[in-house]
Amino acid sequence: MDILSLGEKIKKLRKEKDMTLKELAGNRITAAQISHIERDKSHTSHELLDYLAHKLDVSIDYLLETKEMQSRKITDNLILQSEVFIRCDELEKAEVQINEILDICKDYKLLDNHGKCNFLLAEVNLKKEKYNEAVINYEKALYFFIKNSDDENIFRCYLNIGKIYMKDEFYKGAISHFDFSEEVLNQSHIEDMDVYKDLYSKLAYCHIKLDNPNKSLEYIEKINTIDTKNNIKEDLDMMMLRGNNLLNLGKYEEAKECFKRTLEVLDKEDNKTDVANVYLTISDIYRNMGNTEKVLEYSHKVYDIKKNDEDEHMMKGLFKIIEAYIDSKEYDKAKKYCKIALSSAIKNKNKFNEYKVLKFYSDMYKIQNENNMAIEYLSKCISIISDLGNHKVLANLYIDLGQLYSTISKEKELEFYQKGVFMYKNLEII
Repeated sequence: MDILSLGEKIKKLRKEKDMTLKELAGNRITAAQISHIERDKSHTSHELLDYLAHKLDVSIDYLLETKEMQSRKITDNLILQSEVFIRCDELEKAEVQINEILDICKDYKLLDNHGKCNFLLAEVNLKKEKYNEAVINYEKALYFFIKNSDDENIFRCYLNIGKIYMKDEFYKGAISHFDFSEEVLNQSHIEDMDVYKDLYSKLAYCHIKLDNPNKSLEYIEKINTIDTKNNIKEDLDMMMLRGNNLLNLGKYEEAKECFKRTLEVLDKEDNKTDVANVYLTISDIYRNMGNTEKVLEYSHKVYDIKKNDEDEHMMKGLFKIIEAYIDSKEYDKAKKYCKIALSSAIKNKNKFNEYKVLKFYSDMYKIQNENNMAIEYLSKCISIISDLGNHKVLANLYIDLGQLYSTISKEKELEFYQKGVFMYKNLEII
């Protein structure tokens, strides 16, 4: 794929056909004139070019192609080939080829392809998880795209830098680049509404991470005004994010309605895990509102749809049921579900869930002033947590145990308080 002058092309084609200068010249011109043309020492008329094209069995357009035109065709094709290499994870091959294309772009001042090459190098570095290098490549690409007024690729660079910063949890930097992306979109002719939706969802996510729920809701509202294709997964994500934002703002009734709409979509999709997640969130809303009856209703729904799976969603549902019955002082019902939860935890060999159930038992016996039973269960909790090595939880349990001994043994009370305080100091909590 050499880039050749007119004379170089004619000489190359003549030799490929094993023709002499005289044979190519024929009766039209002299061999000396052909030699001058091959060394780019003389110009040719259109009629002569037509004659040479016919003799060499090529199109006249091929002979007329300048080096700049050839360089663009070659780099366009090599760029596409490099994209294939990247998609196939042949990253080293792609990187070598892209650097070769860059040399051609520099020689022939192909600004747009220079930018595309840097963009592709950024994609290579992203796949290699070299995020700093990827950002540098995107910034280099931006320089050329801006010079070439390529709005679509300017947008893509800002967006991808924002995504990298978002991945690194540098949310302020991400928002800054997403804002640049939005500015480019607003002044460009990009009409793909899904692009806007993707950008606004990322801005909403970053703002909620920076504890700016009102700003997050603002972008979610923008998404709601966009008439896009019905993408169930995206719609669910947006409704869940909106519901969580409203919940954080204490707008419980609006959050509840948002989650209910989510459920209507999920019911059609028959996705038990997503449904369970929504029910758990709605249960949290009602707990914040102090509505125990509704907490039980939605927690029971989680348990009912996940009990055959016996997964973490089922356990979370059970724990919320137990908490609700304890809150309403219905201890017999709470213990009934503690028994179910304990059986599942033991069956699945989940020691932390086993600890949680035993702690519920201890809390109930403490409320009922049955301190000896509360101590028995709390001691089992301490044994499990000691084996698991969770020092923060263990420190809290020692303090709880000290409180339980306050009416039974001052010596034991002091002993466990000291253990808890000692662990707090080691954890630098106090």
